[in-house]
Order: sequence, then structure tokens, then C-alpha cells
Amino acid sequence: MRAISMIYYIARADLLERTRHFSFLVTLGLAMMAAYFCVPPADAGYVTVHLGGVYRGEYNSAWIGASVAISSLLFLSLFGFYLVKNSIQRDKRTRVGEIIASAPVKKLYYLTGKAISNFAVLSLIAAAVMGVAAAMQWNRGEVRRIEVWELVSPFLFMVLPVLAVVAVLALLFETRKMLRGGLGNVVYFALFILYAAMIDSLPFGISVYTSDMMRELHEVAPAFSDSYGIGILFPHAPIQRFEYQGVEWTGGLILQHLIPLAAAAVLLLLAALLFRGFKEPVRSGSTGEASGEITGVDSAVTRSEPSTIRAAKLTPVPAAGGFWPLLAGELRLLRKGASMGWFIVTFLLSLLCLFLPAEVSRTWMIWPFVWIWPLTLWSGMGNRDTRYRTEFLALSSPRFATRQLLAIWLAGILATLFAGGGMLIRLLLERDTAQLIYAVSAVLLIPSLGLVCGVLTRTHRVFEVLYLLIWYLGPFNKTPILDFLGGGVSDWRAEQAGGLYFLLSLGMVGAAYAVRSWQVKQR
Repeated sequence: MRAISMIYYIARADLLERTRHFSFLVTLGLAMMAAYFCVPPADAGYVTVHLGGVYRGEYNSAWIGASVAISSLLFLSLFGFYLVKNSIQRDKRTRVGEIIASAPVKKLYYLTGKAISNFAVLSLIAAAVMGVAAAMQWNRGEVRRIEVWELVSPFLFMVLPVLAVVAVLALLFETRKMLRGGLGNVVYFALFILYAAMIDSLPFGISVYTSDMMRELHEVAPAFSDSYGIGILFPHAPIQRFEYQGVEWTGGLILQHLIPLAAAAVLLLLAALLFRGFKEPVRSGSTGEASGEITGVDSAVTRSEPSTIRAAKLTPVPAAGGFWPLLAGELRLLRKGASMGWFIVTFLLSLLCLFLPAEVSRTWMIWPFVWIWPLTLWSGMGNRDTRYRTEFLALSSPRFATRQLLAIWLAGILATLFAGGGMLIRLLLERDTAQLIYAVSAVLLIPSLGLVCGVLTRTHRVFEVLYLLIWYLGPFNKTPILDFLGGGVSDWRAEQAGGLYFLLSLGMVGAAYAVRSWQVKQR
């Protein structure tokens, strides 16, 4: 009984803390907005879940519940992880972990409470999406009679079990130092892509609904080709509707979709085995404050009497206002964020881009990999002072909003040139002007995006998630406009695309400057 009470209070305290954060409200709003667009009006000209490109279900509870649940499953599986992946780190940062370390709290109890809190946060968002789905069914007016079971059952048996795995995975990643930062975000994004590719073939995936939809459509339209799509589609032919009755959930089917709960329990036990707690060993040469421990050393400053020296008698200290030392300092900070292994891989990628023909590098996906490798360097731009609590020291420097932002931006550009230098030299040697324009535009565009995301959000995770999506849809899958390497912009000339990216870069830097200037005035 004491264990249950301890887990409950840990989960409750963490849930109350999380729901007060702005990031929770943003994710909640985006999820509800996505649910709204998943149920477009009949004359909207687009569909989100469709069969064969020309069929969709009538807007009854069965169709809306299934279609909104499928879209929410993909949305929350990705963004939900990044929302809840800061629970243990927050306790370390706020030094609550030191209190927990001194209390008789078992690691399994602590992590169970955190996992329940993560799951509760994601479940609250899913519940809000269900409410929006019910409101949209009534608002669209095709079938206003709401059947609660048909609307709720897709979320209960298809969405929530997977969200339990996401909640525990966020904890598991936090227990390993290698997976806490940007590398962990990239690894999870790769796992999400793999999950999205297999989602229709997994025993607990969406096939329970997609196969049932196609089976029911075959009964009224025998000529229907077995195909479906998820995402925004603008059909060329008028959309035809059919009445979808929903899935009949049997005991065996329910057990099949509860497999992720068993997987979440196993992952939670694994996290408890890997978690070392908050009793971090003190590094040699570090102070008690840096290691999170109170040393008890009585310094000479605390023992001395207050000084009676007047400030006017002190020797004037000349202010070093040079810009180049500031830029060199920002470059050193970027360098500290990269290990020796990172530099070795960067050097090898540059050699491959330099000595292989450009077409070979594109075919072997070397170029797209070059533009994702410095992700953790770009994500630290504009938010490093907030993350390490040095913003008040930086604010005291002269012309903080202009000089430091410019130094951060230029340091990011130089780091990008270092990573993509082999590619740029190869394009110069081949005299491929069009691809060179795209590459130079990317050198400006990516650091600008990292800077504005860091200044606006004061965290590195927003840029990492946003840029991973842009990179996956653009350079990796060659989606038009998003492919800043030029592979997907078939209708645009390189000069037009390069000009657009250049203007976007300037606009993002200007937005970062405006926000930083406002922050300085608020201080």
C-alpha cells in the first residue's frame, strides 16, 4: 500500500507540473487543430483518410472515431515523445533529484510514477482530441447521432496502448547519457519512421480498421481496388461516400491490441535496471556546486569582513568590445558540443563528397546525410545561454541583441560550411551552378532556422524535431519546396528557389533579433 501511495504522489506531482508548461498547451492545441482538419467539410476539396482516392466514409461516429484516431496515433507517437522526454532531467536541473536521492524511494517506484505521469499527459491530449472529434461530427451534420463506443473504442484499444510505450521509451532514453540529447532525438525519429512504415502490418496497428473499411466498401462497390491513403489528398474526381459500421471488438482482438502494454511494462523494468539514480559521482577538480552537492567548505570570502574600499578608487577595467573574439568564443562553444568521433565522421563525409561524382553522392544518399549530421550543433544556437543559465551574464554585455546574435549566426554558418565543404568544392569543380545555389542557400537557411527556433523557444528540442521532419520530407523524400537540395523542386529554377531561401533566412534572423531585443527590454 505504501508503494502505491508513493507512486501516486510522484505521478500526481509530475502531472501537475507538466500541465502548467507552455509546451503542453502548444501540443494540446496542435493535436486539437489536427483533429479539426481531419474532418474536412464536404466542399473542402480535400480528404484525409480515403479509400482508393475517391471514397470516404459517411461522417458517423465509427468513421470519425477511426479516422481521427489513426491520424492522432501518428501525431502523438512522434510529438508526444519529445513533449514528455524531460522528466528526469527536469528533476536534476531543479535539484529535486537530490531530495529524492536522500529519501527511501526505490528506483522502480520513481520511474513508475514518472511513466504514469507521461502516459497521463498523452492521455489528456488524446481525450481532448476525442472531444474535438465528437464536436466535428455534430458540426458537419451528416450523422449527428453520436455513438460513444464507436467514437471512443479506437482510442482505447489502438491509440492509448501505443502511447504507453511512448511514455516509457521517453524515460528509457533519459536513463542513458548517450540518448538524452540530440542523438536520442534522432534515434527515436528513426524508430518512428520504422514504426510508421510497419504500422499496417503490426498485429496492434491500424490494419484492424483499414482492412475493415475496405471489406465493407467491397460490399457496396465490388470494383473498388484495395488501397487506402492517410494524409491530405486533393482528389480530381468527386468523392463518393459509403456508410461505415465500425469494428466489432472481440476479446481476442482486444488482447491483440494490448500487446504494447506488456511491451511498456518490460521497457519500464529495463529502465529501472539502467537508471543509476541521482547520486552522481563528483568529478575530480569540480566544485560542489557544479556536481550538485553542497561541499561545506568555508571560503575566505565568507569569513572576511565587508570591504570598505570605494568603487571610485578601483583601477578602471577596459571593456573588450571586439567582435572577432566573440565569434571565436561562439565557435569554441560549438566545438565543445562535438566529440572527436563527430569530427572524424565529418571529415570522412567531406572526403566522400569531394572525391565522388555528385550524382553518385546523391544516389548513395551521402548528401542528405551531410545535412543531418551537424543537427546537435545547430540545435544549440540561440538557447545555450538559457540552458546553462548564463543569460544574465550575457545580457550585461554591450549590444547583446546584435553582437551576440550575429556571432552565433556566423558561427553556425561556418560550422555548416565545415560540414558541407567537400560538397561545395565538388560542385565548384563540376561547375554545377544550380546545385551550388541550393547548397549555398542551405548553408544560410539551416543556421537561421536553428537560431530563430532557439531564441523563440529557449530549448533545443523544437528545432531538432522540426528540422528532422523537414529533412525527412525534403532532402530524403524529395518533397517539393521542402527539398532545399533541389531534388524535389522541379517547377522552379534554382535562382528562384535560392532567392526564396535567402529571403526566408533573412526573415528568420530578423525575427530572432526582434524577439531578443524584446527580451533585453523585459530584463
